[in-house]
Amino acid sequence: MFWGSKRKKTSTNIGSLPEDLVFEILLRLPAEDIYKTAILVCKKWHNAIHSCNFVHKHLQHSAPVLLAQLIDHGDDRDYGFHQLNIKRFLPMGRGSVEESEFSYDTMGRVLGSCNGLILECLETEDRYNLSIVNPVRFESFDLPSISPEFDIAYDPMIAYAEASNKYKVVVMGFWKFEPTGIESCVMLTVGVDKSWRRVDTKHLDIDRCLSTQRFIHWTRSEGTCIANLNVETEIVTETRIPQGYEKRFKYYLSMGSCLTLLVECVEFSWEVLKMKPETGEWTRMLKIDLEPLKGKFVNL
Repeated sequence: MFWGSKRKKTSTNIGSLPEDLVFEILLRLPAEDIYKTAILVCKKWHNAIHSCNFVHKHLQHSAPVLLAQLIDHGDDRDYGFHQLNIKRFLPMGRGSVEESEFSYDTMGRVLGSCNGLILECLETEDRYNLSIVNPVRFESFDLPSISPEFDIAYDPMIAYAEASNKYKVVVMGFWKFEPTGIESCVMLTVGVDKSWRRVDTKHLDIDRCLSTQRFIHWTRSEGTCIANLNVETEIVTETRIPQGYEKRFKYYLSMGSCLTLLVECVEFSWEVLKMKPETGEWTRMLKIDLEPLKGKFVNL
């Protein structure tokens, strides 16, 4: 401040900011803030947020998000999972875990998530109804019915094909007219396919299915290989588990953009390895060692 100065005072309002600067500011906002407040500020912001370029850039800029569920089955065997079903989004890769609110009340079972979208299933006696939910905008998109010939369906997963900017849903199951025990896979490109397409999965032998951004992974706790389906190319490849871990107790976690392998050393200690889906390369991470603290939670 210059005392006695006659210089004209200038003020800057948000409407006078350059469009490219506004674009960069909006990219740094969480999706919930964008659609609840930012989109209402002015027409310029509204148009920027609705552009395809903004949606694509916001996905690239956002940290991977995992959906965590706490389900209490209670005493009711048929409907117990409705008694307590708490869900939280957990953004990853920012040095800490940030728990976010989950305001959408799902109608069916939540099977997975990708980029903040939720894959939901509402089962009836004769149908297996899948839908994709946007919990921020309270929107739901119903997927086509699966062929009646696909007798037993399970493990639906959703992943994102970044190059084509499309979401794909994959469902495992058994065909009625094939030998029992041979598992198969059907896929749907959301908003494009009107029916499910069959994908060659090389007769996979699996017991768990996970998704990591643009890959679907099939694993076995006692297996030596992981099968990876690239939803962009729709090609299945196999990745071997690092040598020496084949017979040890292990389990897998999806960490948004990568698959993580946890191998038990002792009861409260694990080795952690991260797999890059594109190359199948494994990287050793920091070891988790809770042995010195086990007396504090061993009875939980």
